[in-house]
Amino acid sequence: MTVDVEDIKRLVREAGQLALLYYGKVSKGVKADLSVVTEADGAVENFLKLALTALAPAYGYLGEETEETRPAAEGETHYWIVDALDGSRAFAAGMPLWTPTVCLMRGDVPVAGASFNPVTDELFWAAEDGPAWCNERVLAPDYAPEFKPNTFIFGPTDHHRICTIDFPGRVYCLGAPIYQMCLLAKGSAKAFFFGPVINLWDLALPALLLARTGGVIEYASGRPVSLAELKDRRPVPEPVLAGGREMVARLRERILFREAGRPVS
Repeated sequence: MTVDVEDIKRLVREAGQLALLYYGKVSKGVKADLSVVTEADGAVENFLKLALTALAPAYGYLGEETEETRPAAEGETHYWIVDALDGSRAFAAGMPLWTPTVCLMRGDVPVAGASFNPVTDELFWAAEDGPAWCNERVLAPDYAPEFKPNTFIFGPTDHHRICTIDFPGRVYCLGAPIYQMCLLAKGSAKAFFFGPVINLWDLALPALLLARTGGVIEYASGRPVSLAELKDRRPVPEPVLAGGREMVARLRERILFREAGRPVS
């Protein structure tokens, strides 16, 4: 990789500091898919798009707020995946559950990236080689399956509408999928699940962090999530589960998702 991960970390930190200038001062709008957007989303994405293009002009670019994907230069296989402000609803509400996120892909494989929560000062990152990190601490979660009254898993805020779950522990709903999966890789919870409303930019960096920590991201059907299938900007075709392989398998048996009034598993 010709781009130094320290440059990625620096730009994501700067994006977080830019977002803080808007924090608590924005008005929220609603996009066609009913997701929330604020003035900060566009400002942060514009900053990252310009900065990443200057850093590696030949690399391609795909961002949530950018309508058109910029292809990589001829012969180049690297491209950036950017979620300028994952957790816009929380951001607009003044809750510290949001992160600017950048992931560098080589072909269909995530190779480096970073996600930064400037309110909690948590920088999740991974270079081309080596472990995943939170700030200067190596991520080493315990992915052993656990179904106890005080076991935490992360889920969507509308999980009571999209599924039924037979789980003795607690489902924590923090909204932003990237931040929740970063915390999963940190060991804050045992697993994560989400409905079929997330995209490539939500999954690229978490896929890298989880792979480096021994975790997996799979569909509710049991099929591994393929990032290549999501490059056309469509959301995932079915619900997603993440965590240790055995925990995900056990959780899959206990969550019954609903789609158009019918359960899918």
